Amino acid sequence: MFDLIDALTVAGQVSSPVALSEQKPFQRKFCSVYDGLENGEMDMDELLSLLPACTPEGSETMVGYKVYAVDATANEHEQAETLPDRSVLKSSKKEPMRYGHKYSWLVRLIHFGGSWAAPVDIERINTEATDTKVAAVQVQELDVRDPEEKVIVADSRYEEQHFLGIFEHLKHTFGLIRLHSNRVLYEEPQEKPKGSRGAPRKHGKPFKLNSSHRAEDRSETFQLGKQTVRVRAWYKLHFKKLATLIGTLVQVEFLKEDGTPRYKRPMWLFWTGPQSISLSDLCRMYLWRFAIEHMFRFLKQHMGLNSNRSPSLVSAQQWMWLCAWHIGNCFSCVMRCRKIIQLGIRAADNSAPN
Repeated sequence: MFDLIDALTVAGQVSSPVALSEQKPFQRKFCSVYDGLENGEMDMDELLSLLPACTPEGSETMVGYKVYAVDATANEHEQAETLPDRSVLKSSKKEPMRYGHKYSWLVRLIHFGGSWAAPVDIERINTEATDTKVAAVQVQELDVRDPEEKVIVADSRYEEQHFLGIFEHLKHTFGLIRLHSNRVLYEEPQEKPKGSRGAPRKHGKPFKLNSSHRAEDRSETFQLGKQTVRVRAWYKLHFKKLATLIGTLVQVEFLKEDGTPRYKRPMWLFWTGPQSISLSDLCRMYLWRFAIEHMFRFLKQHMGLNSNRSPSLVSAQQWMWLCAWHIGNCFSCVMRCRKIIQLGIRAADNSAPN
């Protein structure tokens, strides 16, 4: 396993795990690549504790919060009919049938505006689970491991009660989740009159995202690069199936020069944290999420994330973990090199004659 990690370090582009046997650090025969992936042992508890240590020093926060992203990525195995626990990867009716495995990745976002992300947890989504249920467990475990305040950003795949419901009970973690524009939220109900019968109401007036009936509680307009962004917020709203999770609805619109919306539909977000945080920071937090998609693209195109064609489930999973461990080390090394270069530039500037 250590030879594989060393070979990954020097490989420019990985076409398959067995191709790593051609790298100089790999001292064994090519057949030992898959033997190592299938029979090698990984202490997953120890690995989970070590991955956060690979997070580069100087990783950015947003208004004091660490920002994490969670998303699932597919590993297609169209021809591997004997692969254990293979499932249908189709996510919408319009997509063709695809087969293979899916993995849920939880990553720490490193630098706003860049594509750096450091993996902190990976879990295969088996056929008896869902993306949201697996991600919910990952976030709950992260909340226990890391007592510092943090934010989890996720796309509209995670606007579901199994995932959203955990934020009601987490001590150090808040959620910023994208919503579909056809969702309906609810205001707080009016107080029950004294002496009236029956249980108190759970929901107030419905709040339709695509046809809101009340003015926003707060609004901000700011510049993001060359873009003008308008962000509006409505407080104290909840979902029908999560009446006790009270949060803030956030609408994000990118504006043209004449002040009209650039896109047909705005972006809607649900925030479970405090109302004191600025709306512009909430917008930046969510836009930072796209770094995880750049990370997936890099892993698949250059590090062969989905190149393991072994029919062994153990081999497939351990290859995923090796790639995650390697990219975490790469990011850490890059950040250390940047710091050394910056210190060298400052030293040169200070020693230069006036």
